[in-house]
Amino acid sequence: MVLSRAFVREPEPGDPLCPGCGGAGRAVGLPTLEALLRAEDRAGLTGTAYYCDSASCATAYFTGLGAAVPAERLLASAHPKDPAGPICPCTGLTAADVAADAREGRKDRVKAIRDRAEAAPSECARRSPDGGSCVPRVFRLFRETLEAR
Repeated sequence: MVLSRAFVREPEPGDPLCPGCGGAGRAVGLPTLEALLRAEDRAGLTGTAYYCDSASCATAYFTGLGAAVPAERLLASAHPKDPAGPICPCTGLTAADVAADAREGRKDRVKAIRDRAEAAPSECARRSPDGGSCVPRVFRLFRETLEAR
């Protein structure tokens, strides 16, 4: 499968790379860290913390100063670190749910997630491990599953 460069985050010069896999991370804010890590795990993440979204990497959060917190220390199950975890933490929708909907041609839940994200104050910064909206991930998985069938 060929991935569009639009969906692959390239590191900016000077951005720290994940110590577990060498990939680029996504900067996250304190609300995300407070919701998903214990105080003792957050304590080492001084400065800007980044989330590694590689499914095969054991690192969840890291800093440019060498601190890292493994995914096993997360307080909640998180996709893609846990493939069975929710891809949308606000609704509990899993990647398996999204893929099944795509295979069945059902668009109602995907549209409902988009509508919810557009209409309500976002809980993404607290619930999503990368601090961002799940909508791009959900739509990408839905589209990829449709294209594969």
